[in-house]
Amino acid sequence: MIDFHVHCDYSSDARGSAEEYAAWALKNGLRAMCFTTHCDLDPKRRHHDGKVRLKGEIVDVTSDWLGHYVKDVREVSARYADRGLEVRLGLEIGYTPGIEHLISPVIDSFDFDFILGAVHTLEGTDLVSSTESKEYFAAHSPREVCGAFYRDLGEAVAAGLFDCIAHIDIYKRMGFDHYGEALNRAHEGLIEPVLAGIAERGISLEINSGGFRKGFPWPFPSPDILALAREAGIKDITPGSDCHTPEEAGYKIGECLEVAMKAGYDRIAVFAAREKSHILIDDVSIGDARGK
Repeated sequence: MIDFHVHCDYSSDARGSAEEYAAWALKNGLRAMCFTTHCDLDPKRRHHDGKVRLKGEIVDVTSDWLGHYVKDVREVSARYADRGLEVRLGLEIGYTPGIEHLISPVIDSFDFDFILGAVHTLEGTDLVSSTESKEYFAAHSPREVCGAFYRDLGEAVAAGLFDCIAHIDIYKRMGFDHYGEALNRAHEGLIEPVLAGIAERGISLEINSGGFRKGFPWPFPSPDILALAREAGIKDITPGSDCHTPEEAGYKIGECLEVAMKAGYDRIAVFAAREKSHILIDDVSIGDARGK
């Protein structure tokens, strides 16, 4: 099993060291995993999101934590390389329009394997916060939410900074409780230019099992959006659990790959030194214990 969206305890909202994740992954049959610690650089939300954990303390994302993180993950990678587990080094960068000049130096500061781009906030509001998102949804229609989300996501794609775009319909995570079924089609006519941009630039699209974990009957993106991605010419998908505890690593990746196969995908994209390679889905163990 492959999991390219993993948060160890350098992410302030995660629990468990990189070593603990690797040990659990090896014991439970994963063959490759990539750590993607949150890196949120928007200065307007520094007091909310711009934090990481270093040696048990919450510190500012602009502090010197990154070198420690890189060292820890590379050491874990070396310890597990001959034991059947490939451990990769990455970041999940929270994108907001206008902060490209802050993102680029971070990406260039170390030799990362994988850079995952994500939109988590709209107009200064955290879409995955149970408190903040309620106020935003109350003031906006489903179409307005999707319009703003795919506007910003389109800019993230155009920035050319990311290897993969994460959870392309993450607004459903909190928005579905507010809007219900009306949210299911709110992307229509708005997402297509973003998908075209991803295809044109050869960026990978994440298929994220967090949807299953949050009680949805599908991953992020939902099957209809994944079918649109295929129609748009997106050739590459990368699976990720978006786990924040060791025991969630690899969670329902198998079901994600089954959804992907139904949409017409037969391979996944993985990354090392930011170079893409492919693994046939048939060569990945779908029926692992956490995938069902």
